[in-house]
Amino acid sequence: MVILFESYGNFVSGKASYFALISKKSRGTIVLTEKNFSFKSIKDQILFQINIADIDKFVLNKRFNLNTIELNTDNDNIYTFYPHKKSTSSIRSSKRLSEDLFRELTRAAFKRNYPVLYETKAGCWEGIPSEENWKSTMKTGILILTENALSFKPFHHSGALQKKIAQIKEIKRSLVDSSPYITIETKKNEISSYLALKEKSLLSGDNEVKTDKLYEIVNQAKNYKETENIQLELRKKELIEKIKSILSVSNKIKIDMMRNALNMDKEAFLDNVFRWAEKFKFIIDGNYIIVDNNSIPYFVENLATGFKYSKSDYVKVKCSNCQKLIDYSALICPYCGKEVRRAEI
Repeated sequence: MVILFESYGNFVSGKASYFALISKKSRGTIVLTEKNFSFKSIKDQILFQINIADIDKFVLNKRFNLNTIELNTDNDNIYTFYPHKKSTSSIRSSKRLSEDLFRELTRAAFKRNYPVLYETKAGCWEGIPSEENWKSTMKTGILILTENALSFKPFHHSGALQKKIAQIKEIKRSLVDSSPYITIETKKNEISSYLALKEKSLLSGDNEVKTDKLYEIVNQAKNYKETENIQLELRKKELIEKIKSILSVSNKIKIDMMRNALNMDKEAFLDNVFRWAEKFKFIIDGNYIIVDNNSIPYFVENLATGFKYSKSDYVKVKCSNCQKLIDYSALICPYCGKEVRRAEI
């Protein structure tokens, strides 16, 4: 596993007191990978790990003159930690190392297995910045752009702002007090604005270069996503036509072919296929769906619409052992007494 960050540091559970934060017992090594945040104490050699997927929120705080990071998991546990340069001293923290760790946490939490196209320290406004107080209303933090989403994580606020690239309607470049920023409007008419920043300065001529680069790459990502979606729609139409062709001569079709045609992941498809079975009188036979002949025309008409129907306990499947029709919810076949095995979808 690739290590994103490693440093000496101090780590405690909860919002600890100053003496708990700087104690020798809280001193150890911080290691961050794409999957886990871990801390190993020097004194007791205790290893503590947090799964990145379990992180709910995190902020950069100044506590007792220490540059700490406070992290919450989705089960409401709180942890406070900070990196420092020396293993033998905990009374001073490193602002640079704390910001580096915050940046890597942001990257791990928001990239979601997509390659990072652009990353920068940035300012952000929800809406359009006001000429009068644009500096005071700007949140600073880390901006991560992937081919799937633009994510902004403020340093000192627990929330985060994330915009799916596929939902971006318009991108504009504007000026506020001679400083360039970009405004992004989504298809739901939500507006947010961003200003790329130098690492060591709030305002500089270099900010304009970085913001222009951000504007260029967001536009490229938007155009790429639109082209990709067009290609996916064409592929979906081709697969749907293939399903129609099969159903014109047979009432039996492979489950994975239908899933690919509807462009759905396995979990979502598995959740929905049994709902459709009731609506269109499907029989699920292993890895095949058998469609009732009288329902085929109605099913074909609805292939591209989403099929959102309520789940029922009366969907029928074939027992893999005796081949008799049984309720999908049954765990044991009432005819042969064997355990029911589900199809891999």
